[in-house]
Amino acid sequence: MTNVAPDRKSWWRLAAGYVLALLVLACAIHYLGVQTDRFATALGSLSIERVVLALLLLILTLVINATAFALANRAFGVTAGGLVLYGAWLATLLAKYVPVGIGHVLGRGLVLSSYGVSSRVTAMVGLLEQAVSLGLCAAIALLAFACRSDAAMTGGLWLGLAITMVMATGAAIVLRKHAAVKAGALLASLACYAAAMAPYCGAYLVLVDPAEPLRFVQALFAGTVAGVLAILVPGGVGVRESVAAALSGGVNAETVLAGMVAARALILASEVLASIFGHWCLRRARVAHEN
Repeated sequence: MTNVAPDRKSWWRLAAGYVLALLVLACAIHYLGVQTDRFATALGSLSIERVVLALLLLILTLVINATAFALANRAFGVTAGGLVLYGAWLATLLAKYVPVGIGHVLGRGLVLSSYGVSSRVTAMVGLLEQAVSLGLCAAIALLAFACRSDAAMTGGLWLGLAITMVMATGAAIVLRKHAAVKAGALLASLACYAAAMAPYCGAYLVLVDPAEPLRFVQALFAGTVAGVLAILVPGGVGVRESVAAALSGGVNAETVLAGMVAARALILASEVLASIFGHWCLRRARVAHEN
């Protein structure tokens, strides 16, 4: 009987988190005045070609991010094999949908600890990953806003400020906590995290096909930041979609929200596939280690 209570508490936390996510989405639908029939029509009008292309772009995003994670570990001196690093990142993807939003970092720590990777290094890499991703999303949202305002000088100022914020955050984390970092691997990791933003954004653009692409890009990345910061909501579900749809403007709200919801479904599908592949990588690595 001792194991039943923790399991029940976990399930209640998970259920509460998803109820909160649905409430956020419901409030956004009400606020935007979304018509149910138009939303269903917009969702049903998505062509299979666009859906497949978006799925491939999202899978590419995961591959690039997994590579960035492996390179970040190399930068901190981790010598575990590539299968272990890729497997640990991919196999724990779905843990971020547990409320409080750090389950995937904890999961990677548990996996990598069995291969001699210290929890301190895993925490450092996880912090670096989150800080850089948030900084890049904020930078892209600010840059899109500056471009829309047609103020080149203001745009340059915002971009410079955003890039400085991202790089300063990463450098401060690295230099303060881990002096013996491999600069080449770290820079390659940062470059991969930045590159992953392109297919991520591309998948949404394919599905939504917005009338004002720059405004949508600004809304998407602002919504992504909001979703990450909403730690009580599993994986930012509902928050990202609501913020992005609201900031995209009231015109064609049903089309925008339909594309956002479709993208979330494809993200979940791609992460399930990636998680299965990650577990396969870990099994292969374990067999190789035993032999």
